[in-house]
Amino acid sequence: MDFALIGKAVGALSLMGLISAGLLAVASKKFHVEVDPLIEAVFAALPGGNCGACGNPSCFAVAELIAAGTKPANACVAGGQTVADAVAEVMGVEAGEVATVVSCRHCGGGRDAARAFDYSGLLSCASASKLAGGDLVCRWGCFGYGDCFRACPFDAIRMDERGLPVVDLVACTGCGICVRECPRGSTHLLELVSENAPVAVRCSAHDKPAPRKKACPHACIACKKCEKACAYGAIVVVDALAVVDYAKCTACGACVDVCPQDCIDLFGRAAIAPAHEIDGKARDVAGFAPERAAVADEGASESDEDA
Repeated sequence: MDFALIGKAVGALSLMGLISAGLLAVASKKFHVEVDPLIEAVFAALPGGNCGACGNPSCFAVAELIAAGTKPANACVAGGQTVADAVAEVMGVEAGEVATVVSCRHCGGGRDAARAFDYSGLLSCASASKLAGGDLVCRWGCFGYGDCFRACPFDAIRMDERGLPVVDLVACTGCGICVRECPRGSTHLLELVSENAPVAVRCSAHDKPAPRKKACPHACIACKKCEKACAYGAIVVVDALAVVDYAKCTACGACVDVCPQDCIDLFGRAAIAPAHEIDGKARDVAGFAPERAAVADEGASESDEDA
């Protein structure tokens, strides 16, 4: 073994390392960029998830815009009111109210929905949708290949045994990335709704009810039973689909109770059970007691007393 040769090699590499370190040290001083302390303070108040929900590529990018006054203190969608308040304190401004939203799926078909053909391509909703519009007969429904699940940066979505994405409303930040990644997000298959939305219509179809029912056993059939049962005018059938006005909804549960298709679910962060326990269960959720049933019971009791 030639130790002299080994020594020369080690010496040469060491010299190269010293020269490189010196050049980097000089470059770091010469090209050093001073960062505004205000930007750093705003950045420290942000979550740091770089999810892009605010429309910017990173938290640092939106911190620069907030510090410059071109973005409001509540620009961070994922951070909600807590982060907005923290940023506002740094900026010395009013945070403003942040409407907390969560992702809601408007489809209950899953593996029960009819397929037009056997798809054997890349297991991606985006890829499937490019092949003759997708393998799903319903052109409004969920393909079930999990693009939203894979895209969620907060692990707030999981695929269940029905082949449908279930949103964990505790973990969901309302960033909207799943909506953007869904090839049918523009048709409101996935939609951002208020965290307090008490019910969800698990259908987004607008074609004729008869063929819709053949394509999916859980589709809304525009029967208007929910509309007639709601005493508050909070749910109406528009363009052959039940639509909820959450500003009027009182969470009475009457619409859930009367839907013959079980396509109206209990929903929201204030629901009687976690999302994965009530998603797709409709009126069969343990502990569900619709207000209309209670009112009917009271009326029956009064009639018995009068008799």
